[in-house]
Amino acid sequence: MNARFPKSERLLKRKEFQSVFDEGRTFRNNELLVYALPNGMNKSRLGLVVGKKVGNAVRRNRVKRILREAFRLNKGLLGVGVDLVLIPRPGLTSPALSTIEDGFKRLLTRISAEFVGAGFKPAPTLRD
Repeated sequence: MNARFPKSERLLKRKEFQSVFDEGRTFRNNELLVYALPNGMNKSRLGLVVGKKVGNAVRRNRVKRILREAFRLNKGLLGVGVDLVLIPRPGLTSPALSTIEDGFKRLLTRISAEFVGAGFKPAPTLRD
């Protein structure tokens, strides 16, 4: 598994975020709200929405770094290519990687089971 987080694995455009919000499914736990939508690609992509309710700029940036790291380390749990938008809950008290990662792994497992069970398949790999 490639543990990097290249630009191709990021949601960057407003249109991409909006399609995930409009068409995606919602998954949640105590720390996170996750919108997920199969993208038909070989890789999953991540978008983050961290509002001011989470805290000041320093705290928001810390939460974003931790969420990106949790995704980078656990993206292999997704069996299909999925666009994810993560929104931390305002009550997120301890932005520690270990705390967030445990719940995030459970969410990724549920997302993978939901989309693989629904018949979504990863796009075929193109070989040169």
